[in-house]
Amino acid sequence: MIKTHAGGIALIAGAVVLLIALGLVYAATRPGDDSTTCSEFFAGMENPPAAALAWCNAGSYFSWESTLAVNDRFEPVNIFNVCQGDPATPAILLIHGYPTSSFDFAPLMANLSTDYYVCALDTPGYGFSDKPGQGFDYSIFDDAQLVDEYVREVVAFEEFTLLTHDKGDSVGLALLQLYQGYDERPATINHRLITNGNVYLPLAQLTTFQTALLNTTTGPLLTRFVRGGQLASGLAEQAFASDVPPDEVASYAATFDYQDGGRWQHDIILYLAERAENEVVWLDALAASDIPTTLIWGEQDAIAPVTVPDFVWETALEKREAPASYWQIPCADHYLQVDTPDLIEDIVRATLANESLPYSFEGQRCSASLVDTNE
Repeated sequence: MIKTHAGGIALIAGAVVLLIALGLVYAATRPGDDSTTCSEFFAGMENPPAAALAWCNAGSYFSWESTLAVNDRFEPVNIFNVCQGDPATPAILLIHGYPTSSFDFAPLMANLSTDYYVCALDTPGYGFSDKPGQGFDYSIFDDAQLVDEYVREVVAFEEFTLLTHDKGDSVGLALLQLYQGYDERPATINHRLITNGNVYLPLAQLTTFQTALLNTTTGPLLTRFVRGGQLASGLAEQAFASDVPPDEVASYAATFDYQDGGRWQHDIILYLAERAENEVVWLDALAASDIPTTLIWGEQDAIAPVTVPDFVWETALEKREAPASYWQIPCADHYLQVDTPDLIEDIVRATLANESLPYSFEGQRCSASLVDTNE
């Protein structure tokens, strides 16, 4: 069962009333966005947020067709991706979470790209990728097929490190199933790094807003009125341990507002239902995997609290044969890659160096601690 914060039904009803009231203020003047690229989107703005514009300018697009029969009536999806660094250096692939995008990784990519070739993409419905309309199935398994094709056909990695966050953790686990099913793997995943996300939903503490979005009655109603500014401000207040500058809040808002992304929040959060149906199988696949794996968790996360990685460590990683380690960062919240990119960088570099891990790393805001290792 998915747990929610106290106050359940009454708080959901209050959230619905509040958002409808806010939405009615905006609905009449809500700008529709029919941009086909982020460059076109920002060209129509008088003062685009600098960080989001820079991210757009750093990326490019490729076309991808969903593998699901239910999506056959939709045109191929325009997928946004960013790669930074020297392609001759070791590769790292980053997969974002819900409800944000690859933009989450901008600080971390800047740090790592001096010595690694770092790539990230926006899955359908997120960021600057296409946000198909009503009826499109935003499936974790379809996202895994997208990532698989991206690795094989777009960036052509022979080997790479996979770092995931939030919903991206689930995509990464579905990708692991694909790789375990190959007779001959098209690429080698050298290491798997899993960061804050609800990878075991019985221990999750979803917010009232998330619960309302999931509901088949309130969810579609709420998303008629949700705008990027509301989503970005809510995230800045509730999911970051660090102060988020106004331009970055505006940048997050822009990634939501691209192709009216707020309208599809009910559709894309339904990945949690798919997560719930498959999480035991996915954790079994993780336990059986021969890929070295590292958990990194921001301790201040109230939605995916440390009981989640504790469970994953104890049930899937601690006793398996393949190497595994577990880190916690006390001054980081859900978006630890934004709160403490320096500590994530230190852990990634030390892990990929295949050397003995230290017990801690001193960062700008706090220290990261090695909780356990199975070696």
